[in-house]
Amino acid sequence: MLKANQSKFADTSAQLEELELKTREFEMEKVKFRDERNAWSKQNYIGGRVVDKLDKLESELLSQGKVNFDSHDTQTYESDNDLLVILSDLHIGQCFSSTFGEYNSDIAEERLSKYLCEIVKIKDLHGSQNCFVSLQGDMISNSIHKALAITNRENVIEQVKRASELISSFCYELTKHFNRVFLSSVVGNHSRIDRKEDALHDERLDSLIEWNVGLSLKHIDNFVVLNRKIDNGIVDIPIRGKTYISVHGDYDGFSKQGVANLVLMIGFLPYAILYGHLHTCAVDETNGIKMIRGGSLAGSGDSYTIEKRLNGKPSQMVCVCDETGVKAYYPIEL
Repeated sequence: MLKANQSKFADTSAQLEELELKTREFEMEKVKFRDERNAWSKQNYIGGRVVDKLDKLESELLSQGKVNFDSHDTQTYESDNDLLVILSDLHIGQCFSSTFGEYNSDIAEERLSKYLCEIVKIKDLHGSQNCFVSLQGDMISNSIHKALAITNRENVIEQVKRASELISSFCYELTKHFNRVFLSSVVGNHSRIDRKEDALHDERLDSLIEWNVGLSLKHIDNFVVLNRKIDNGIVDIPIRGKTYISVHGDYDGFSKQGVANLVLMIGFLPYAILYGHLHTCAVDETNGIKMIRGGSLAGSGDSYTIEKRLNGKPSQMVCVCDETGVKAYYPIEL
């Protein structure tokens, strides 16, 4: 009888220990759940504030765009060709003055104004109907290298703002001369947010500039942002039935092998590939694919180009395109 009762007591004691253990585990799970809930609440709060700030920024850009850029009547006429206008390597923010060249944001504005005048002349000469503006990357200088940080006059935020303003004004003026103006953009290596080895593929400030320009001119009826990105560094531009692929050029060599690698990547043969990056205008062809490269707005004269013995004038590229492809190339020296 005593042994039986002892067995019950022993079992009860074991059950109590097991119950205490389960209770302790339950309390630990409650603490974990509370901590996770607090963490999620904090993250949602921060995320909500970010979204709210982006909404306010978007609203401000839309409002500011309507103030800075008045709506205007749209020209309507037909012709057999359009213009492809390449804007490559503006490097807004870079500032240098040497025997071989001079550049700053004010000079950039002057050169864009001159470029605009040359575009209008070409448009009048060929009676071009629409304009395709292709931003080929490196719209800002950024501060990814020490040498760049030293030569920059504006910080990165000011560079993005100034580049957005200049490109918005440039595109706005074009809308006064063409039926429609289409904007496309690829990112460049200078717009990385971090060092090359640490930078995320999709985090490039050139994308922010495209977004700013799109919002600033959203109320202009004949301005359109093309959303035909294969990747943030590869864009498909359709002009008169031909496919033009736009890249910056840091990942795609201006060569037969570079073209082959890109074609294998995208899985089809484009009519032409547009480049920037190397700062000089050029035209070539490999296996029937046109290779068209824009220049640089800065030209030469900074320490890098001097030490590498890279001398060249600031330039950009304009192409006259019809249903057969490019009928005329205009490398514009600025």
